[in-house]
Amino acid sequence: MRLFDIIRGRQKVSAQYRRDGSFVSRWARPPSRNTAEWLEMFSKSPRLAVVERIASDLANLNGHLYRVAPDGSKTEVTKHPFLDLMAQPNPLYEMTSSAMWRLNEIYLMLVGESFMLVERDEYERPVELWNVPPHWVKMTPYLGNPGYLITSPSGLTMTVSVDDMFVMKQLNPLDPFMRGLGVAESVADEVEIDEYAAKFQKRFFYNDATPPFVFAIPGATKEQLDVFTADWEKKHRGVDKSHRMAALGGDVRVEKLGDAHGKDMGFLESRLAMRDAVLEHFGVPREIMGITENSNRATADAAQYIYAKNVLMPRISNRQQALNMQLLSMFGDDSLVWEFDPVIPYDKEFDKAVALEGWDAGLLTKNESRELLGRPGIEGGDVYKTSITDLFLRESDDPAKVSQAILQDGLDTTAPVPGEKSLPASVTAMLQREEQAVRKHSKSFEAAISRHFAEQRSAVQKALGLSQKAEDTTAFDELSQYLLPDGTLDMDLWNALEEAEQIRIANSVAAGLLDWSAESKKLQAMFMPLWKEAYEAGVKLAEEYHGITNITRPEFVSVVKVNGAKHIVGIEQTTRDSIADIIADGIANGASQAELKKAVYEEMDTSHKRAKLIARQETMMSLATGQFDMMKAAGAKTKTWHHRPQKDPRDGTHGKVDHVSMEGETVPINETFSNGLLFPRDPSDDRPEEVINCRCYLTYGGF
Repeated sequence: MRLFDIIRGRQKVSAQYRRDGSFVSRWARPPSRNTAEWLEMFSKSPRLAVVERIASDLANLNGHLYRVAPDGSKTEVTKHPFLDLMAQPNPLYEMTSSAMWRLNEIYLMLVGESFMLVERDEYERPVELWNVPPHWVKMTPYLGNPGYLITSPSGLTMTVSVDDMFVMKQLNPLDPFMRGLGVAESVADEVEIDEYAAKFQKRFFYNDATPPFVFAIPGATKEQLDVFTADWEKKHRGVDKSHRMAALGGDVRVEKLGDAHGKDMGFLESRLAMRDAVLEHFGVPREIMGITENSNRATADAAQYIYAKNVLMPRISNRQQALNMQLLSMFGDDSLVWEFDPVIPYDKEFDKAVALEGWDAGLLTKNESRELLGRPGIEGGDVYKTSITDLFLRESDDPAKVSQAILQDGLDTTAPVPGEKSLPASVTAMLQREEQAVRKHSKSFEAAISRHFAEQRSAVQKALGLSQKAEDTTAFDELSQYLLPDGTLDMDLWNALEEAEQIRIANSVAAGLLDWSAESKKLQAMFMPLWKEAYEAGVKLAEEYHGITNITRPEFVSVVKVNGAKHIVGIEQTTRDSIADIIADGIANGASQAELKKAVYEEMDTSHKRAKLIARQETMMSLATGQFDMMKAAGAKTKTWHHRPQKDPRDGTHGKVDHVSMEGETVPINETFSNGLLFPRDPSDDRPEEVINCRCYLTYGGF
């Protein structure tokens, strides 16, 4: 059963006050006796500055007017008298929309109620709003009298119908039908204590009529006391005579009176405590009021979020409901609704994480992810990334059919390789499963090597002195004797050196940036479990493809299996050589020491493609080793080399190695082929042109 039968509309609301049997007040409610004083306090007490902060932030809210269809869909309305009213609610220049809503919030927070007189046009639509201070409202509606009695300071008295007054009220828990209760009234004592403390200090510094000490001169006449006082003031009054030494003769006693210093009385601590108590009461973080002790960027961002979510949004919601129920309904269109824009700070890091994770998981298109990152869409960006084959698929594509239709072809699996002949279905299936294993395990290698490169970059940044936690390094000391006062290198001295000495110095600087031996051990420890997993995957591939059973599987027991230690040293040596080359080239081009450091640091940030290449190669080598060891353990006597075309064919032209002519070459299982390899991508071979990105494969015989 409803307590009230109040329906939106003028006659229903006003009629409610003319009928009996409801909970409507049976007598008028005058304002509290201290309402005017409390409003006056707002302009005097700094403790109520938080009210000004909140009111100002709520004064300029943007919103939109929508027409809601029966199916719940919304259409924005851009031209309507209500929008004109919100933009200019009052004809007076100073009574702008922001000024009036600021005042509305101040009244609500201080005394718990706010009134606006509604002026209507000839069609009974609201066209003007006028703020009415709460202490002007002497009487509120009561049973039999549906109106407000307003008395201005000038004596003007008028009665306003409830239908012509826009009212917002913070209900009083003691009696929700009486006058409102402002949230600020709960801290009235704290505000008054702070005011009294401030006034006491003001009087103390102005003149508290209490001398700091008195001179007691027994038996002195009034004339003698006056002479003594005048002489004392002559000698010691004034800034230029302060702290002078004084000497007294005769029977003179100096007695100090009581101190009333603010420090001794704890005024500072007390006022800070009052400030914090008021802020806590309003739920406003200290950073919002510009108090930045013990604050940083993270706490400041968190403060903005807490302030917007817990302080502003509830008040915005209350105003939105009041506008829809009272003002917007006066325009006679129940399908209209007003909504304010959200003010909770935009979380860029969250959207960035959603964009990247959504793209990687195949849940968002590239353009959808770019939109979350605040970037425009691109042509061809309406594609998903799928983890099945890492292909770029459109919404209408079937990932399963596409992945089955395309033969994996090394680094670029989305484009066919010209000249590749069709292979037997069994071989194609084997190569596809091998490529799937490469993709699966190379991700782990890529993550490990990327993390390793990132850690190296951070360490090099510190060693170069380019970070806040820079380390004291001697890496560039060898260049110090060739530096000019402006930080550039003395090219005459440098060019006087032999080329071998220049190279030695560049290599020495690169070697001094990191402990490369320790870096190699760290990377080897990261790769060890990954080598083992990929090797065992190769064993399993060979076992399943050839139907091998009852054979003891070979095991990965040492990095020697994949020549891992040598690969690791090669990776670190390449990084170090790249740094040395940058230093040598930079010096040759006249770069300063600062420019050299910047160039080295930037080089450490260009390792993404290299990480993918290393990851894929380490995976392919480990898989190939596992497959070969399994076939050898199964008793295979011979092996046959098969070439697969690729974008960069190894056909012997332009000084390249020749894998094309090796097609069909068969040798005993333990012997090397004509190119010196035991099998394609043999990790024991040091020639990158023979093994890197090689797509060849073997078949076995002689079981």
